[in-house]
Amino acid sequence: MLGFRFGERDFATAGWLFQKKSFRHTALLARDQDCVKTAGGFYRNKLVAGMPCAPMLALVRYASSLQLIVAPMSPFFESPAYLEAVARLEYALERHDRVAILTGVLGCGKTTLLEKWTSTLRRRGAVVAYLRTPGTFEHDFLWELAIQLKANVGLATTPPELWFQIREQLTAYALEQRQIVIVVDHIEEITRETADVLLTLVRLHCGTDTEASLILSVDSQQLQTFDTRLLKLADLKIELEAWNSEDIAQYTAAYQAAHPEANLSLDSAAVEAVSRYSEGLPRVISQILDLSRLAMSAEDSPTVTPATVEAIRQELL
Repeated sequence: MLGFRFGERDFATAGWLFQKKSFRHTALLARDQDCVKTAGGFYRNKLVAGMPCAPMLALVRYASSLQLIVAPMSPFFESPAYLEAVARLEYALERHDRVAILTGVLGCGKTTLLEKWTSTLRRRGAVVAYLRTPGTFEHDFLWELAIQLKANVGLATTPPELWFQIREQLTAYALEQRQIVIVVDHIEEITRETADVLLTLVRLHCGTDTEASLILSVDSQQLQTFDTRLLKLADLKIELEAWNSEDIAQYTAAYQAAHPEANLSLDSAAVEAVSRYSEGLPRVISQILDLSRLAMSAEDSPTVTPATVEAIRQELL
């Protein structure tokens, strides 16, 4: 997806443009005596209920197609569910499992968890290949794997040679007694040919004390259509659960502390609304808070109400 990330200067510029449009919009609304501003910041026509046209949502609609709403969670929050999943992944490595599967609904934070966890593994000296190329063809997948394993490959390397160099490199790491972890994210989107590659890797290079472990991440809603051959090989399945209301309250407090310049204010009712409309999904929670901060900056009001949260959630649907 193409997009960009808002910086402080971008927020200031967007706010100025927004205010300019907002004054014009408000003037037009003043002509219509049937249009009133509700507590949620909407301008609604009394004769046509449920039609949001508030100026504060203009930037939300604009940002809905940008990278702002799919940006990494900031600040990062280690929820109990996150810590539990990491502990289980570490347990899989300690047992030298051949295959471990991380599942969870879309938006629960699987990719963020794997990014953080693989970075920690690399700092500990492990050999880590983290492949985030779902839907690629077999040859492209092998190329990416060879490059991340630092295999001796070049532009003229043929697919059979790719396989040979990958196996040679894995064998060399095993002789050096290096910990080897191969992680593949969004595995539900891979082709059958790529699944064949993973099956071969598991049979030849995974599962013993000196060999690799394969970690697969899959959307739990796609688990039924997931390649059953890989599923049967899994030694451990790990479910990344959604956040509960206490987790959301803690993250909201951390978010407010991380953005003191916004002076964002959420009371218990607003936090409960975030919990209700996000269904405990970290990605949605982060989106709602980011867009609340943007909308409140444009409105020059730091207070986020349940109606504001509902309005933003409707724009994200």
